[in-house]
Amino acid sequence: MQKDSDFEINPKVIYLSEDSIAENENEKNKKETEEFEAQAAASIDSRTYEHSSFFLGIPLIIIIGGIRSSYESVFSIEYKGKNVVVLYNGICLVSVADRLFIHGKWDKGKKLGILGNVVIADRIENLSFGLVFSSK
Repeated sequence: MQKDSDFEINPKVIYLSEDSIAENENEKNKKETEEFEAQAAASIDSRTYEHSSFFLGIPLIIIIGGIRSSYESVFSIEYKGKNVVVLYNGICLVSVADRLFIHGKWDKGKKLGILGNVVIADRIENLSFGLVFSSK
């Protein structure tokens, strides 16, 4: 080993500069929010869940008010030989073996309680029936 000022230099070890470490972190962040666009077949039927967003009410002797809610649809597709979970914020009707064209973003499933990555879809085209579901 050679000594260069206070650091030991080993020819078998590659030292990363702070710039390359920052670039690697930026690449990881880009992969987490990477755009997803693919044509695939549905593996299971979609399930639609009602998700409560907030409650507004006035407490008198009884509570007068209401609950505002939204719908979420969840299903999986077969993509590159693996099953991938797709989450769509809205009602989306998908049956097994439907041909779909999905546009959205990859997201870490850990935030949603799912092991692996998840696709959060913005637009789903059901090519089998000609239906288009779009949140925009």
